[in-house]
Amino acid sequence: MPNKKINYHFIGIAGIGMSALAQILALRGNKVSGSDLIENPITDNLKKIGVKVYTGHKKEYLSPDTEMVVVSAAISDKNPEISEAKKLGIPIITRGELLGQMMDEKEGIAITGTHGKTTTSSLISQIFEDANLKPTIAIGGEVGSTGSNAKEGNGKYFIAETCEYKRFFADIRPAIAVITNIEEDHLDYYKDLDDIKSAFSDFTKNIKDNGLLVACFDDENTREIADTFDGKVISYGISSDDLNYRADNIRIEENVQKFNVHKNGSDLGEFQMQVPGIHSILNSLAAITVALECGIKLGVIKESIAKFTGAVRRMETKGKRGEVLVIDDYAHHPTEIQATLQAIRSFYPKRKICCVFQPHQHSRTRILLNNFVDALTEADEIIIPKIYPVRDTAEDIASVSGENLADLLKKKGKPAKYIPDFKDVVSYLKDHASGNDIVITMGAGPVNQVGEKYLNIE
Repeated sequence: MPNKKINYHFIGIAGIGMSALAQILALRGNKVSGSDLIENPITDNLKKIGVKVYTGHKKEYLSPDTEMVVVSAAISDKNPEISEAKKLGIPIITRGELLGQMMDEKEGIAITGTHGKTTTSSLISQIFEDANLKPTIAIGGEVGSTGSNAKEGNGKYFIAETCEYKRFFADIRPAIAVITNIEEDHLDYYKDLDDIKSAFSDFTKNIKDNGLLVACFDDENTREIADTFDGKVISYGISSDDLNYRADNIRIEENVQKFNVHKNGSDLGEFQMQVPGIHSILNSLAAITVALECGIKLGVIKESIAKFTGAVRRMETKGKRGEVLVIDDYAHHPTEIQATLQAIRSFYPKRKICCVFQPHQHSRTRILLNNFVDALTEADEIIIPKIYPVRDTAEDIASVSGENLADLLKKKGKPAKYIPDFKDVVSYLKDHASGNDIVITMGAGPVNQVGEKYLNIE
């Protein structure tokens, strides 16, 4: 069990979710090691707290005293370290199983949904930190108040971002669950939307007795799942009056979003946030709901949301080159892309937006190709690098390319270019971005490197 000090080995430790749990366990005094195909800033930070990180995968990386092996969803059963662990009789658990065990030790707050879960988790984490509740945190992005995606706290709450991919959240048993929205995604695993909704429905059944489901009723799929839940449901949204928590009077003043929040019809006053977009207001509503239901004072919540600048890689301002503003965002699904571009447009209505979008996964790109085209038309100019492959078969890779996406955008009358390599994208931006342009790099792969190199190029 996680509260007992044992020796852990993480296979796939460089991932954002795996690293969070590895960090917490190491800070608790456990001996932790791990392996991955790459090294990155995440693994650098793990090394600083005493975690032994290996590059690549070899059976020799399991030390003689390894007592538990943790695997991510991306790891194949043919991995040599998994084979060695089985040979030696070392217990193997998934990241979801480990997170479930760790959350069972405290009052778990689990945030899930197709979109918005990282920002919502970050907002909730920051509010609870500002309220001095000292939560334990494990989320998919860096929280400004902690400078990390994970934190070991001695308070009673464990705040965690959970994912529907491969039903990861099936092993989570929270006291409070948040569902932001439900949409078609991960169709390399799920059959269709109904299959996805069944996974979310099963997840709600894991909410502990006398627990709480916080659900965005602006999303019809989420409302449908909430209607089948036997426990207490707290609704939030913007679109209708029959909500427990509702935002209205939304406006933008000097690049600050302002809105009022009503709880069961009573006006809680004005809130402000620096992050643009209606989806950001919905994320903040989820956080407000959870915080108030946990007894946090309204003033603390308002101040925390007002100072929130977003999670890393979520509409993150990277800097300026001359007057060209560079922003980076993790959006990799059409709904996320459209919401992000519209949000940026709301803050900067008169500036040209050049979007460098790196598609994430060939199968996702093929299945949602026309949706990507529609979403990207929100930008003024689009540059498409080669697709970042994830869990793709040879057939997937052969089925679609970034050039296909660029060609379809051109047919829509949009200036679009397929520039496969990042270095050539940077050169193009150096020669063509000017004036008050906004360059936004977008995608779940390493496309953020484009903006960083553009800002630093001579």
